[in-house]
Amino acid sequence: MDRKNIEINPLLEVYSKYIEKIDFALDKELELYSESEFCEPLKYALEGGKRIRPIITLLAAESVGKIDDNVYAGACAIELLHTESVIHDDIIDNETQRRHKDPFHIKYGYNTSVLTGDFVLGLILNISSRLDTARVTKDLATAAMLMSEGEVLEGKLEESEDVTFEDYIKVMDYKTATAFEMAAKLGAVIGGGSEEEISGLAEYGKNIGIAYQIKDDLMDWK
Repeated sequence: MDRKNIEINPLLEVYSKYIEKIDFALDKELELYSESEFCEPLKYALEGGKRIRPIITLLAAESVGKIDDNVYAGACAIELLHTESVIHDDIIDNETQRRHKDPFHIKYGYNTSVLTGDFVLGLILNISSRLDTARVTKDLATAAMLMSEGEVLEGKLEESEDVTFEDYIKVMDYKTATAFEMAAKLGAVIGGGSEEEISGLAEYGKNIGIAYQIKDDLMDWK
């Protein structure tokens, strides 16, 4: 996986060993679809990602047990879900740059962007079926639905003149924190954590996601 577009970040350097293994797992996943029309576009979409969410998945699994192939598969599903949301989010926001390069819809067009998002959801379903646990499939589906709800709510709030703090938190919770929460929860579930550990790590992931979005919004505001 090409990482030339990623920004230098000291924290990510600490977790470089995890990033390398996540990228290797993503490459292996895409090899299964090397003949697909979506393979090369999807590689482009994945280039330069910081892999924050799948790193959380690995760390959560490691904290309750160990990291195995199933954990890497779950981490791939989380990163693919994030990638799908980025593709669609950039269309909605009319973005002109992503990770120091053209966003997906400018590079490949709107039709391919929408269809790639659909294809990615299929990949995620395939991964969850291989993990052979209904809980993982349900959690990934819940995350996808909440993230979509968050995107719609954000659009409505942008057109509203009466936005409350509670509205802002709800959008942030659905659109951003959900992916972080599910990243941690998935790692804990696949890693064999207890219900208490799963709940605690899910809450931790959610709070990390909220903090991440607040920082991102403050940087935009500045």
